[in-house]
Amino acid sequence: MTSPAIASACHPGRRRFLRVSAALGAALLLARAVRAAQVRALQGKVSVNGKPLKASTPIRPGDALVTGAGAKLVFVVGEDAFLLRQNSRLVLDKSGAGGSAAISGLRILTGALLAAFGKGPRRLVTATATIGIRGTAVYIEAGREQTYLCTCYGDVEVRDNKGAERRRIISGYHTPAMIYADKRAGKRMGGAEFKNHTDEELIMLESLVGRISPVKLREQKLREGEAEAVPAPAPQPSAQEAATPAQPPAVAPAPQPAPAAAASPPADLEWRLPPPARR
Repeated sequence: MTSPAIASACHPGRRRFLRVSAALGAALLLARAVRAAQVRALQGKVSVNGKPLKASTPIRPGDALVTGAGAKLVFVVGEDAFLLRQNSRLVLDKSGAGGSAAISGLRILTGALLAAFGKGPRRLVTATATIGIRGTAVYIEAGREQTYLCTCYGDVEVRDNKGAERRRIISGYHTPAMIYADKRAGKRMGGAEFKNHTDEELIMLESLVGRISPVKLREQKLREGEAEAVPAPAPQPSAQEAATPAQPPAVAPAPQPAPAAAASPPADLEWRLPPPARR
C-alpha cells in the first residue's frame, strides 16, 4: 500500500506546482538581479559614500558618488543608465516605495553626467535648476553659477531654483540650454551650444538596459533616406542586344549662327534652362 506522503509527492498536479514554483522563484531572483545596480565601467578614483568604489561594489538609491580627476564611471540602476565624468559629485535619491530599487531623482552637486532614463518621472536638481523628466536622455554640467542642460531626446520641464522662469523642452535630437543663478541679459535661461557628449555614448547607455537609442533609430532612417536618393544603376543590355552590332552615332547638324539680336543673352536665361533630372 502506497503511503499518503508518497502518493502526494508523485501526484502530477503537485509536481507541476513544484516546477512552476521553482521557475517563479528563479524569475524573481533574475528580476532582482536585473534591478540591482552594477558598475559597467570604472576608470580612476571613484568613491561611494566616502569609500573607494570597486567594480564589484553595488550602487543603490541613496548612495553618494564622487569622481576624482581623470575618473569616469558607467553604471546602471534599474532601468536607468549613467555616465559620470571626472570631478563630479552625485547623490541618487530613493523612491518613496519601500524596498524599491528605482531612483526617484538625482542631485548633481558639481560635475558632468550623461543619463538615459526608463519610463516614469524623475527629478534632477542642481545648484541653479530643477529638472523634471520622463523617459528622457539628458546631459548636464553643473556648477554653482550655472547649469548646462542638453535634452538629447524626450520631454523635459525645467525651472530655475528661484522660481522666476519655467520652460518645457520637447527634443528629438540634442536641444541645449543654460540655466543661470543670476540673470544674464535680463533672463535666467538661455540657449547654448552642443558640447562634451556623443551619440555613441547615448547608444551605449541605452544598450546597457536593453533599449535601442532613438539616436540609433534616427541614424538608420537617415541612412535609409540616403539609400533611396541614390539613382538606380543603368540596366545592362540583354545577350541579344549585346550581339547586335552598334550603330554609328548620328552626325549632329552643323550649328547655325545665332542672329545678331541674340548676341547678348537675356537676364533670365537661367530660368530657361531645362530642370534637373529627378533622382
